[in-house]
Formats: sequence, C-alpha cells, structure tokens
Amino acid sequence: MSKPVEIRYRWNRENLERVFDSSYRYQFENSHKRYIGWFFIALMQFGVVAALKGGSFGLLLFSTIVLIYWYYGKKMIAKRRAISSFESSEFRDRLIEMSVDEEGILIKPHTLLKWDEMDEIRSIGDDIMLYRHPNFHYIPLSAFGSIKEVSKFKSLARERGKLR
Repeated sequence: MSKPVEIRYRWNRENLERVFDSSYRYQFENSHKRYIGWFFIALMQFGVVAALKGGSFGLLLFSTIVLIYWYYGKKMIAKRRAISSFESSEFRDRLIEMSVDEEGILIKPHTLLKWDEMDEIRSIGDDIMLYRHPNFHYIPLSAFGSIKEVSKFKSLARERGKLR
C-alpha cells in the first residue's frame, strides 16, 4: 500500500466563487433543460422582431426583460443565493482535509467516500469536482502538495473508472 495523497485547502469565498462558476457552466452544458431554454429564447427573439415590426412596445419590453434575465439574471441570482448561504454556513473559512488511497477518499475527521460510491470525478480547468449525486466536493489545484500528487490522484481515479 502506497502513501495516500493528502489534500488540504481552506473553504473560503474565493473557492466558492470558483466552484460556482465551474459547476454552473458544467451543469448547464450537461443538462437537457438547455434545449428547452433555447426554444424559449427563440420564441422571445421572435417576440422582439414582431414587436419591432408591429410597434408593440409592451411586447418589446417584456421580451427584452426576459432575454436579459435568461442570459444574465438567473446566474446572478443563483450566485447571490450561494454566497448568502456560504456566509451563514458552518463550513465558512474551515480547513478541509482529505486523504486519498486505494480504498477511497477520507474527508477528515471521519467521512469515507469509497470509490464505488462516487458517480464521477471531473477535471474542470485546473480544479477537480467529485460528484456523488446530489452533492459534489470541490478540490482546487492549490490543495495538492505538488503536481506529482495531482497526477497520483488522477491515476487512482482513472484506475477505478471515475475520472472523466
């Protein structure tokens, strides 16, 4: 049995914002709801064109507000809720420590996630997301002691068919 990979990082607002942006983009790109959203947006854009041609400023205003909400508003609202939840969380500014070996991932002090219990592990940019439906754990690149540790972690995940 080899030496386990040690992971340590502080769960702070900067990490929260990074994980929010990464997970929001990942969830949008891998959700079937985006097709419904595209259809909805197409209808709204037809509404904008019809309003411009027909001179209906009420329809133009409504369609414009809905489009702005879709492209910018819903992400800002969700991010504000996530930050608000973080500010009142018991995990705020807490040191997160994990130990990874052949058995699984031990989230100290006493939570063991076995490899077969995890849905998948995603490398998103430089960071890593551990998915176990409906929750996920975020690991920033800075949490590893060295690039060698990152490589060892990814090798363990790949061997168990979890790294995607």
